[in-house]
Amino acid sequence: MPFDSYALCPGGREKKIRFCCPDMLKEIEQVSKLLETSQTGACLAYIETLEKDHQDCACLTAAKLAVYRHENRWEEALNLAGQFHRREPENPSAASEYALALVVAARFKESVSVLIDAFERTKSGAVHTSVLNTALQIGAYLLHNRLLFPAIGIGNQLKEFQAVAEPANALLYRATSDPAFPILLRDTFFDYECPAHFPGKAEFDEAINLLRLMRWKESLAKMESLTVYAGSWPVIWRNIAALRFWLLENEQAREALKTFTALPNTPPEDAADAEAMRLLLTPDAFGDKTHLLTVEYPITDAEKAFEKLLSDPKYFKIEVPNRQPNFVPPKGTFILLDRPFPVKGTPITLETVASQSAACLLFGKETDRAARLMIHSVTAADLAQVESQLSATLGDTIGLPGKTLQQDPISQSRVLTQYRFRFSEETYPEPAEIETLIRDYYLKEFIDRWSHLPMGLFGGKTPAEAANDPSCKISLAAAVAVLEMEMPEEIGTETAQCLRQKFGLPLPEKITPAASSSEEEAFALLVDHPAWRWHRFDTEKMSTETLAQGLQIIAGMQEQKAMRLFAQELLNRPMNSMPFPVRVLAFETLINVSETAGKIDEALLWVERAKNESAAQSPPIPDAAWRLHEITLRLMQGDIGSAEKVFQYLTVNYRNDPNVMGALQELFVRLGMLNPDGTPSAAMQRAKHEPAAVPPQEAELWTPEAGSRMPPAQTGGAPKLWVPE
Repeated sequence: MPFDSYALCPGGREKKIRFCCPDMLKEIEQVSKLLETSQTGACLAYIETLEKDHQDCACLTAAKLAVYRHENRWEEALNLAGQFHRREPENPSAASEYALALVVAARFKESVSVLIDAFERTKSGAVHTSVLNTALQIGAYLLHNRLLFPAIGIGNQLKEFQAVAEPANALLYRATSDPAFPILLRDTFFDYECPAHFPGKAEFDEAINLLRLMRWKESLAKMESLTVYAGSWPVIWRNIAALRFWLLENEQAREALKTFTALPNTPPEDAADAEAMRLLLTPDAFGDKTHLLTVEYPITDAEKAFEKLLSDPKYFKIEVPNRQPNFVPPKGTFILLDRPFPVKGTPITLETVASQSAACLLFGKETDRAARLMIHSVTAADLAQVESQLSATLGDTIGLPGKTLQQDPISQSRVLTQYRFRFSEETYPEPAEIETLIRDYYLKEFIDRWSHLPMGLFGGKTPAEAANDPSCKISLAAAVAVLEMEMPEEIGTETAQCLRQKFGLPLPEKITPAASSSEEEAFALLVDHPAWRWHRFDTEKMSTETLAQGLQIIAGMQEQKAMRLFAQELLNRPMNSMPFPVRVLAFETLINVSETAGKIDEALLWVERAKNESAAQSPPIPDAAWRLHEITLRLMQGDIGSAEKVFQYLTVNYRNDPNVMGALQELFVRLGMLNPDGTPSAAMQRAKHEPAAVPPQEAELWTPEAGSRMPPAQTGGAPKLWVPE
């Protein structure tokens, strides 16, 4: 790229290079050429030579920082950027360079603060492109480190700048579509418009203008000055909370949400949602912390202990592959059950099913260590019962009590949301029996145990007691909402509804558009509601156009319940009532939602219907996309024969379509089913002749990160109780 001496100073001074460094034009041009051609070593040496006579040249400092970044010399970059920022505190580029170095050093809060300084130091109103690009990098880095809010804030505001609108939208999409975070946190809860009657409307509009220029601190100060009017519009406190979260001032943000919740004019449902957000972002939110323990016990005779464990039906031996180098494997690994497996023919019920209490690793005597038994993944509340069981089985071969090696805090509520059923190979239930068992667990055992669990959230009361205290109603409703997000989707919704009925909490009502609403009014009603409420819309009363627009939005956010609802309603309507691409979107949505939920048979039914509708179009629409879905689903079923038939169909009917052939080969190579040349792999040839596998007994140890072991029809990717880093 030709050197432009009339470009703005790359060091951030609001002058053109010709006027900023008039006596160094040739030198800066040479530095630019060396950077463009990645000759970083030569560039750095040249810069250091120039710095002897031009120590405070912003252009040279910016170039030197570019070299450090290119060579991953981040410690030096941090030191130099810090000096640059202190030397030129009003220079936006100096601030943004320092912010980038800070975020790489994991000083996240400082980074965001200094980045906002960079925007607030911009005097001309035209933000330097280098500052915008650095802000994008920082946003991506924050998201990579699971710091959702500032990443959403940065993406949301940078999309207003034309120079970076496209990558900013991409950043925002990645942040808001990540299902690892609850939808309650991914949907932007900032209101950009206030009511016409709000007394501070002019000041609010000014705060919004500052916000859109990434001048968050100035915007926050104006917002906080408007809290005197919060009685007429409580949402001002929720906006303050959002800004505080974007600035990584998490404690102050939670307090702002708490204030919003407590205001008398806050609608109860909005208050419960805000309290649920606060709980999701608060360590030990329910005040029901226990510990997950690792405990070690001395063993006097490892051989004898091993035989005793093998002979006790409450200890289920498993094989766990050793993936750690230089690690001496245990003599035996066992799952400690709360009761023996039921005998064949016994109905599998909550009263007969075995559940995991702990994991046991028995080690023999080593050169420098005595024989020992390690207990993993046992809660503090269960330890006494586990030790009693160990004593009964191992007698004098084990030394009690044990030595606690590790204790990790965990919510007792979260432990309860994760059943730990175990089945023997001889009595492995049918999928329908497992689904019934899971449903019984949540609707009976979970509800009963959680209802009687004392919690700090309710001042030491249990949820059942809190239900009779009006001051606890909002917190109780929020706690139920958080639990609903923690559980698998379908059973979580049913369990939450049962809890609301049990505690006398309001049941979520359907949201119904007015019959006389125009298309614009109907869509406005939709987007005026947060995405986490969209599954409550009465979709039968919504127009096809509004449904299609809504599905595009909600599919981008990966909110499964609303995606399924909107897509199913679209497909319930006649084919000729909408453009076929809308139906394609609906089919794609339902196939993916079913696959994500582990409902492979259901996904295949949607594939079949999509193929039929594609064939019924005039002219018929190719079915390659649906066949590619089918291959993946057949493989997930373990049905290699059917997958191979679909593969043959595609290779015969689409052999001249490079896009289909490329997608097909990429899929099979990635799965190890094809060689890069397109021939069946050895693994596929072997699998073709092997019988379908019976669902195996899981070999993993239960941990809270693993969560409940869901059978295929019940998996759902439920989010964890998420807290900020």
